[in-house]
Amino acid sequence: MAAELRPRRRKADTPHAAEPVPPLAKLRIGRPFRLLGGLVAPEVDAVRTVLDALERVRIFPLPSSVLIPGGHLPLHVFEPRYRKLVADALAGDQVIGIALLEPGWESEYEKSPPVRPIMGVGIIRAADRMVDGRFNIVVEGVVRARILEELPAETPYRLVRAEHVPDRIPPEKEAEIQSQAQLLRRLAVDLAAALPDASGRAFAQACIREKNPGRLADLAGAAVLIDARERQEFLEETDVSRRLRMASDALAQTLLHVVGGGIPG
Repeated sequence: MAAELRPRRRKADTPHAAEPVPPLAKLRIGRPFRLLGGLVAPEVDAVRTVLDALERVRIFPLPSSVLIPGGHLPLHVFEPRYRKLVADALAGDQVIGIALLEPGWESEYEKSPPVRPIMGVGIIRAADRMVDGRFNIVVEGVVRARILEELPAETPYRLVRAEHVPDRIPPEKEAEIQSQAQLLRRLAVDLAAALPDASGRAFAQACIREKNPGRLADLAGAAVLIDARERQEFLEETDVSRRLRMASDALAQTLLHVVGGGIPG
């Protein structure tokens, strides 16, 4: 089977809320998503829109999905309260936060189980509403955010107040960070050469074009990190040097898998 640069398909995130979208929305790094036969949400000034929304942001808690800035998360949404969340977001600013549920969430799922305080907040970039009210959506990660408090809500879904979590680039590490960024780009080019289809080339081109080292790390991490715990650890890392190292390590492992016979799925 030809290797693809995409996360392995995970099982449904919860018995009720959402599950990964089927091949309708395959990830192609560096290219926009299109969901066939459905609504494509209009372009917005993503960063400004998300930052403005953090005082009162809708959250979608999931046990095995983590939204990384610059990455795309396709979901099939079927639980009624989260159908309402998606409908409200599409009718408004298109912003939602994806928060990782803490272990032990199952016993409190119908209530408000604890979530990790750092989450990815993004924009619904594409949506397909089905006749029965379910949605296929693609969420584009925009920023990291820290949950400050949960807000009283009349909606069936949860609302929180959050703050933006910026990158940290210590001045003494600037030269090292540029070297790390170059290493990551070389790994991306090597991976593109090893992949048999266009996804690797698009990924490498996106990495070469991205000059901001923090966004570069996120682009790579979102594409190749699979395990939810690893993705959450990456999301919570604000030190750009460490994040570049994490992304490069993950890229190197992906390259080894491809050269050795394909990304395990």
